[in-house]
Amino acid sequence: MLFNSYEFLFLFLPIAVGGYFFLGSREKTSEWANIWLVGLSLFFYSYWDIKYLPLLLLSIGFNYMVSGYIIRYRKEKQKRNAKIVFLLGIVFNAALLGFFKYTDFFLENLNYLGAHFSLLHIILPLGISFFTITQMVYLVDCYEGVAKERKLIHYALFVSFFPHLLAGPILYHRPMMKQFKDSSLRRVDWDNMGRGLSLFIIGLAKKVLIADSFVAVVAKGFAHPEQLTLVDGWTIAICYMMQLYFDFSGYSDMAVGIARMMNINIPINFDAPYRAYGIINFWQRWHISLTTTITNYLYTPMVMACQKITFGKAMAATFASMFIAGIWHGAGWNYIIFGSLHGLGLVLNHTWKRYHLWMWKPLGYILTLGLVLVAFVFFRAESVMVALQVLYAMIGGNGVLLPQVVANFMNGHFDTNLMALSEYDVPRKTLVVLLLVAFCPSSNDIIKRLQPNYKWAFALAGIFVYGIIHLSDVTEFLYFQF
Repeated sequence: MLFNSYEFLFLFLPIAVGGYFFLGSREKTSEWANIWLVGLSLFFYSYWDIKYLPLLLLSIGFNYMVSGYIIRYRKEKQKRNAKIVFLLGIVFNAALLGFFKYTDFFLENLNYLGAHFSLLHIILPLGISFFTITQMVYLVDCYEGVAKERKLIHYALFVSFFPHLLAGPILYHRPMMKQFKDSSLRRVDWDNMGRGLSLFIIGLAKKVLIADSFVAVVAKGFAHPEQLTLVDGWTIAICYMMQLYFDFSGYSDMAVGIARMMNINIPINFDAPYRAYGIINFWQRWHISLTTTITNYLYTPMVMACQKITFGKAMAATFASMFIAGIWHGAGWNYIIFGSLHGLGLVLNHTWKRYHLWMWKPLGYILTLGLVLVAFVFFRAESVMVALQVLYAMIGGNGVLLPQVVANFMNGHFDTNLMALSEYDVPRKTLVVLLLVAFCPSSNDIIKRLQPNYKWAFALAGIFVYGIIHLSDVTEFLYFQF
């Protein structure tokens, strides 16, 4: 079920929120509010394809059992047993994710080396990367003595909570359990309801009105990279950059907004990332929950494992963390290159800061967005070859054609006869969207400063209605594929 669908907007969401507060506002049924959310979250997940529901339930049940043994062995001072069970849990989760996500990629590479394996063509279950990494992080917290909560319904809700289940943000056990246990949060708070609804509508507008307007031109460009000229290549790359941001941040805004309506705070995932002045700053603003997870559960343990911490070892850990993050996103050499480019960018950025080298800030923005743009070409392309063809077009390898509007202007005002770009003309919204990204406050800033009034209500209602009108061509969120 998609957030941007009629059945979600007019059936599932009102029933979910209404039922939660109906049960939560009564003392005798208060705890049933959490059970209600678990049941609806499982229904939400199975609505797409029920055959993967047992996989989610198996993952929840297994990790809940393993966490119980880890906590028990820690209490009994049986550190060796706790470590064995912990490693068993990590291996199980990694194997589960690896089987569904990387089997065909592994077989393809073996076949390239001369083997003759038949590909399994495994369909990736929705949200497996997110609910797997969420539970692996939870097992680490249990092993380190941070997580001690053992109520099954709270744990099941922590993993399956429908706003974040399919594409994040990645949640952490401690802050979520406190909220699920607090019965006072199960009563309507109209301020939270208003702010949550506002954020949800902003996210819906990002997805339906902006991100989806780039779908056709991006798909066409990456499907026929050999036809792209210089302007075409840049147009396609920039359009995808905008599409991905407004699609993913739109989903995250909607997820945070839905949770906020129910008085549950989940972390924001974006903070105007295209205003970043360095790759370090970019990852502090882009997919923030993933950055936090990488830093706390990959980078820091790798650095702390070193007997003597040096700058070189820290940078090796930085690169390795981003390399793994690239693989986590998808099974393909293009994702490995995506992660490696960002790893290299972070190493260079840290090195620049270490030696206190000066850089003109606008140049920092340009270099950052340039690296991000190139990395996203690999991220979007179906193969490394397609990505290289797009990049080849971006340096003029296939020639230069001007956008229609530029050619018309030049031919109308000067004695020229310039050829116009027709196949991949720049969408009229592109410049407006770039201005939005550059100068408008982020959705989080808007919600923080929000002073609800009738004008705001009418504006939101107008945006919502306009968005509903454009729901006829419903598209998936891009991060569902991960």
